[in-house]
Amino acid sequence: MDTKSWFCNKIKELENGMYRLSYSILKNQEDAQDAVQDAICSAYKELENLKDRGKFKPWIYTIVKNTSFLLLRNRQYLSNIEDENVQADKKDVDTDLTIWNAVQDLEQPYRTVITLFYYEDLSIREISKITGSKIDAVKKQLSRGREKIKEIIKV
Repeated sequence: MDTKSWFCNKIKELENGMYRLSYSILKNQEDAQDAVQDAICSAYKELENLKDRGKFKPWIYTIVKNTSFLLLRNRQYLSNIEDENVQADKKDVDTDLTIWNAVQDLEQPYRTVITLFYYEDLSIREISKITGSKIDAVKKQLSRGREKIKEIIKV
């Protein structure tokens, strides 16, 4: 299989996960779609730098994460995140709150590590590489994220 076909197949296989990761950062459907498209273009341009095709998933997820945070900064959402989190804390939680909704109410970095671990089935080591955090930090973030989800659902 040629490189272009291989790349397209891998993107098709991971597109939902890339979108979920980006959405967990941006919390906006259109922005997440834009970030994923930008990440795919960047990844294709840099594909020759990927030495081990077996590491494609963490590599592309790292690009998606970085692209999403770049978009977040460029659109000046950072100043609004604290306000949104305060409002999220005040929200009444409906009785039909799903786990996914609870995850989306988490603040960063918990939202990202929970998404990567539970929804994308990445190992703690892979998440560590993607986020640039130490393995112990990822473990602690997962633990705290789970506790915060329990608190959100009990409200």
